Amino acid sequence: MVEATEFRCPHCEAEYKVVRVEAPAMHDRQLLCLSCASPLQNREGNFALKYFRIDAPRRNIRIDRGAKF
Repeated sequence: MVEATEFRCPHCEAEYKVVRVEAPAMHDRQLLCLSCASPLQNREGNFALKYFRIDAPRRNIRIDRGAKF
């Protein structure tokens, strides 16, 4: 059984559920908050961290993600 923990982005306070999965450290890439693009921790020892956003940020954070056509 996989156990999920709650996590809140320290920058924008978006809420996530985090799941730890044992995985080798191959091709690790930086994870970013879906709301504010601040960096999130991607590993914890031998475990890869997977984030699932469950609620939008409490504060109104605007980020420029480029022009949309």
